[in-house]
Amino acid sequence: MENVETIDIARLEEAVVVFYRSNSQDQAITHEWLTKAEASPQAWQFAWQLMQLGKSQEVQFFGAITLHSKLMKYWHEVPAQNREELKQKILETIVQFAAGPKLVLNRLCLSLSAYIVHMLEEWPCAIEEVIETFQSQRMPNVSPDAQLWIMLEVLLGIPEEAQVIHTSVKRVTLRGEIGKRVPLVLQTIESFLKQQMGNEWDTEAYSNMTRAVKCVNVWIRNIGYCIEGCVSICAVLLEVVKKCYWPCIRSGVGCMSADENELAETCLSAMVSIIVQPDCHNYPKTAAVLIKMFLDSLCDITRVEWKRDNDNEDIIVHIYMLFVAAVERHSGLFLSGITTTDPELSEIWSRMVHEILQCTDKPGIYPVEESCSTMALAFWYMLQGDVFAMPDEQKHKCWEHIKPLYAHLTTVLVRKSEQPDESSIDKWNSDDLECFRCYRQDISDTFMYCYDVLGDYILEILAAMLDEAIVELQAHPTHWTKLEACIYSFQSVAEHFGGEESRQIPKLMRVLSDIPYEKLNEKLLGTALETIGSYCTWLMDNPSYIPPAIDLLVRGLNSTMSAQATLGLKELCRDCQMQLKPYAEPLLDACQATLVTGRMKNSDSVRLMFSIGKLMSLLPPEKIPKYLDIIVSPCFEELQSICQAGSTTPAARIRTIFRLNMISTLFSSLNTDLDDELKDAHNVQPVLLVMEKTMPIFRRIAEVWVEEIDVLEAACSALKHAIVNLRSSFKPMLQDLCYFIVASFQTRCCAPTLEISKTAIVIFFWEENCRPMMQQLLLEFIQHSFKLFENTPQQNFSNISDTMEMFFSCLTQIVKKVPQVLEDKTIAYDRLIYYAQRAMLLPENGPIRASTQFVTQFVMQSRNHAHMTEVMLASGEQILQTAMICVGYMTPRQQVEKFADVFLSINKKYPAEMAVWLKNVMSVPNFPTELISESEKLRYVSLIIKIKVNKRLLQQHLGELAVKTRGLVPIQSPVN
Repeated sequence: MENVETIDIARLEEAVVVFYRSNSQDQAITHEWLTKAEASPQAWQFAWQLMQLGKSQEVQFFGAITLHSKLMKYWHEVPAQNREELKQKILETIVQFAAGPKLVLNRLCLSLSAYIVHMLEEWPCAIEEVIETFQSQRMPNVSPDAQLWIMLEVLLGIPEEAQVIHTSVKRVTLRGEIGKRVPLVLQTIESFLKQQMGNEWDTEAYSNMTRAVKCVNVWIRNIGYCIEGCVSICAVLLEVVKKCYWPCIRSGVGCMSADENELAETCLSAMVSIIVQPDCHNYPKTAAVLIKMFLDSLCDITRVEWKRDNDNEDIIVHIYMLFVAAVERHSGLFLSGITTTDPELSEIWSRMVHEILQCTDKPGIYPVEESCSTMALAFWYMLQGDVFAMPDEQKHKCWEHIKPLYAHLTTVLVRKSEQPDESSIDKWNSDDLECFRCYRQDISDTFMYCYDVLGDYILEILAAMLDEAIVELQAHPTHWTKLEACIYSFQSVAEHFGGEESRQIPKLMRVLSDIPYEKLNEKLLGTALETIGSYCTWLMDNPSYIPPAIDLLVRGLNSTMSAQATLGLKELCRDCQMQLKPYAEPLLDACQATLVTGRMKNSDSVRLMFSIGKLMSLLPPEKIPKYLDIIVSPCFEELQSICQAGSTTPAARIRTIFRLNMISTLFSSLNTDLDDELKDAHNVQPVLLVMEKTMPIFRRIAEVWVEEIDVLEAACSALKHAIVNLRSSFKPMLQDLCYFIVASFQTRCCAPTLEISKTAIVIFFWEENCRPMMQQLLLEFIQHSFKLFENTPQQNFSNISDTMEMFFSCLTQIVKKVPQVLEDKTIAYDRLIYYAQRAMLLPENGPIRASTQFVTQFVMQSRNHAHMTEVMLASGEQILQTAMICVGYMTPRQQVEKFADVFLSINKKYPAEMAVWLKNVMSVPNFPTELISESEKLRYVSLIIKIKVNKRLLQQHLGELAVKTRGLVPIQSPVN
């Protein structure tokens, strides 16, 4: 590619056309070249040439963006004596393009904005002169509308350019200078808007007014202005909103045009920016005046539009957005309206609460029939939180005041959580349904805040609504949504109520049992099943309600709501296991019958196995084999047939993982030693019976699926669950497990097998008669990992990074929980340290974290064992060198702080040696890079050696060192 310094204009124009009219691959190549051209000093000349009349629009546009880019990033290239000429050129070119194209004109206006920001010191009246020039229409041959458009574009650009231009002036100084012009800009916009209020508005007027209001928004948002100076502009903006809204309503049209909507929304957004400014809480009186103005001007609009499926939903969303923003920003002022003796402030409180309650209670179902109510939910969280944070006396008064409000809110939320019924669901797409699901979850959270205010009284409110819903269902058998919403509301507050509640929850349980679900929408059954699960802690203390709960859950297992039924049953079996003993057999039969149908999703079948395990644990020992045979045997039979066939098709893989997950879940919950005091020494755990028969299948799975890590994970997970669940009861199978692990290691050393080895060692190393076996397992664990590391070229270690991560992670946990393993002198500790350093040097986060944790743990334990101390004395300097390579350039910078623990541990256990080692390491010229001076290196060595405890400070020093050694500019805090 030719040098951009000597490129001719024809070549450049050709490249621009190629860029804008070609495919993405050609664009990428051209873009790189054009970017270099744009950055070259020659761009100051060719930018003007490209904007000459007669050039294509693409070429002119590239000329304009080049000029803008140069002004943003390369102002230092403009000699002081040439700046006046540059200004005249920009103004002349703006006049040249005043009639369009607007794309080019916009970039030229931004160029003038950038120029003005750079020249504020030398040309202090720039903004005043620009406004005067365009207001007085001094531009020859340019229409008044175009002059107005240009002025507004330039004003719009100034605050935004001030945020992004490259300049030596501090941002805070720049913003302060521009801030002096805010009153002028607001006054200019206000005058313009007032002039327009008496006129008829055409498309051009709407466009210019919208642009003018955006100016207000951008200046307030980016520069800011005391709200005491914003009252008059807010008054004008509110008048504009009313003029956008009321004529179309009064004329009978009813629906605002797109232009009216955009202008009104822009005004409302500008007022949000005004009322939420950072320092505006310092002006409570003015804030109260503004909020009253908002209410006076906008409440009539919200009243008219308080209906479902309204045509003007967008403006209502923005009005409520303004209300909520005002209240959240001025919550202290707002809350003082409860306790104040000032009638005006009290009225603001009452009116605003009414508006936000109306917003919450907007007719229709969110998000299809209305879009507002979700905005109000955060307010109810804020209100109760602020009240409870008050001093006691004030808190009590406000708490009493808001109780009726939250009681009303509770009834509103029940209504708003109603689902769409069969007649309206056709209007909903999948995004709408997901949005509604999230909204219902937000409502569920808000019920919790209502409980915080109302306490147990919330149940009385919900029970009264439940009665109403039942009466309505009896009168109108298809009206199920209200009843479903009531049940959902009970579910939302379930965690607050224990077994002592004896009035409303029993009533709820009776209702759940009596509903004729087969005649109603399936969603009602789904919610009822979830609710049973939510009240399991209550059922534990009220076991007489368990049989009807079981009946309902069994009904759910054989329905389309099986997911909810298996979840509910899982919670019941977990929380009320002992109370289920009388019902265990029939419930197991029901579970088995459901599994046999094969209608449930795989995930539901897996979840059901948890309940089956819990229920089977309750049976007399002589009955368990029968259920193992009918429920568990099919799993192993299918696994065996897949292994015998040797098939590794995707379908076989899915079935293998499914069956292993079923077994894994059963192993996690099946344990007949429910009571330690009554433990029967002769009682053989059912899981052991299963494993004795099936261990060969696990071995075969490991052979057949050696390349499929997710299958191995599922198999190891099943065995791990068995170990963790049974613990010491697992001992009879420990030798078989070790054979399985070693056989797996011989086939392939991988993360799942490492993890299950760690689990066994941590649990059984403490058992005297198991210790030799666990010591041997640990050696196999280490040796087979070493074999994998040795057989992998170091440049390919990233390919086994997951295994390295798991190896060092497991080893760290073993050393932490069973430090006695370190007494074994046959372990090759030097090689462990060597490979830990190789893991440190990898780019992946996992191995870095695991290896640094291991080295830290190793160092901390090493002084307890002479053979480990020897390894540290031999390897310490090398460890520090590796750590410094990582900090200096090798490790991703966000991971550098992980090495602090390594330095701290060595400094704690080997302080004298570390001082020597670190100085030796850092004395090597150009180490870790040539970008840091020798004096800087010495300073950091001194800083690191000094820190013995303060990890955060050490992390900070390492971060700074990494910045310097990589030649990066330190990140400074943004200037406000």
